[in-house]
Amino acid sequence: MNALLEDARWQACLSAFRLDRFRLQELTAEDAAEVRAHLAGCAQCRAAEAQLASAEDDFRALAAPLRRRPRAGRAVAFSVAAVALAATCLLALNPGGVRSKGAPTSIGMYVQHGQAVRRALPGEAVLPGDVVRFVYSSREPRSLAILSLDGAGVASVYFPDGPQTVDVPAAEEAPLPLGTRLDGVLGEEQVVALFCQRTRALEPVRQALQAAHGALPEVPGCSLATFHFTKLAP
Repeated sequence: MNALLEDARWQACLSAFRLDRFRLQELTAEDAAEVRAHLAGCAQCRAAEAQLASAEDDFRALAAPLRRRPRAGRAVAFSVAAVALAATCLLALNPGGVRSKGAPTSIGMYVQHGQAVRRALPGEAVLPGDVVRFVYSSREPRSLAILSLDGAGVASVYFPDGPQTVDVPAAEEAPLPLGTRLDGVLGEEQVVALFCQRTRALEPVRQALQAAHGALPEVPGCSLATFHFTKLAP
């Protein structure tokens, strides 16, 4: 499990994913009635829903519109303001915050569904068309890349938009420049962050990840941090 997130706790009974869909009126009438009834009797979930709604209002006021990058197709702009607001939302719901517990490298993920933004926990449910953006923490400057193996067993590169790892400074919870709009491939997706001591070509690593069917490849001179989420049908 990603050490950055292992202490994070969502205090509500209902997941942020389900509350997002409820607030955006995406649930069936039966499911919406069930959520509404639960909210009527659960103070924790009412507080969570109110906090998410507040973050959504702030996001609409501050975030720049999403735009597609012509070359990558999947990559989109994802406002730094959205990351900050989602972090504020998580900390408000969890006063203890998120702690790295001394992990030298780690990654985290934010999800934008419609205009709602939330911090993702490991195993988070997302939908095709959602936008994800990663943040990284590293005690030392490193050369970074983020790859994934999707539910169909296909490996690809989330970051960077180029053939090699990219040098990044030491940082805590630093957002990467662009988000990615998720495609329609369903199932569990494993994300692998590669923190290397020097610049490294990515295609051999991508091929090794795909050939290993989800087993993490050994990359000399690099450490790995992982994250996973599940993409569901709308």
